[in-house]
Amino acid sequence: MNTDTTCCQTDGGNAAVAERNETTVRYTEPVWNADRHDQGVDLEVTLPGVAKEALSLEVHGQHLQLEAQRKSPESSGKLIYGQPSPEGYRLKLRLGDTLDGAALKANLENGILRVSIPLLESAQPRKVEIN
Repeated sequence: MNTDTTCCQTDGGNAAVAERNETTVRYTEPVWNADRHDQGVDLEVTLPGVAKEALSLEVHGQHLQLEAQRKSPESSGKLIYGQPSPEGYRLKLRLGDTLDGAALKANLENGILRVSIPLLESAQPRKVEIN
């Protein structure tokens, strides 16, 4: 197969040729962890080389979606060992039914994104008074 074009079948069965987009960003899932506590969940995502302006964090219903593009380091050489650094990151997480996605707070500092997702008020523990 030619490296410049891709041949594929359309729904009508006709062959179609589409040019490959060489500017396509290669995404990878970032390293992340989540800690649950009485007030909600704290999420920490490692995004080395990502500027705040190149980061998108959205809540769609019960899903938290992150997309970030990484600034490529200037290099005049050719990689001879190791793996190339990712050009971007994507992460999609399902929020639990008890989490309030509308009230989350996020902060990016030194390549670490910290997201705090509180519990819905109705899901927070409360002390019941006994009469």
